[in-house]
Amino acid sequence: MPIKSLKTLVSEAMLEIKTINVDEALEMVEDNNCNLIDIRDARELENTGKVENSVHVPRGVLEIYMDPNSALFKQGVLDQNKEMVLFC
Repeated sequence: MPIKSLKTLVSEAMLEIKTINVDEALEMVEDNNCNLIDIRDARELENTGKVENSVHVPRGVLEIYMDPNSALFKQGVLDQNKEMVLFC
């Protein structure tokens, strides 16, 4: 199986990802319809602070933390029945 280029991987991912603006995200948070996930690294959080009412999950481990079969699954931290809104 050939290795996919970064451009191909990003293009495929963008077909699965819905991008929303800040106003839409704020409305979802206010309506309690989403998990607001701050995916920035720890150094960025130290410099700028965490997004209010967000859960910090570094981008590099996002899939691991969200996989119920993973030993690092964040049981009870993220509501699997709600949309995931990522802040970066």
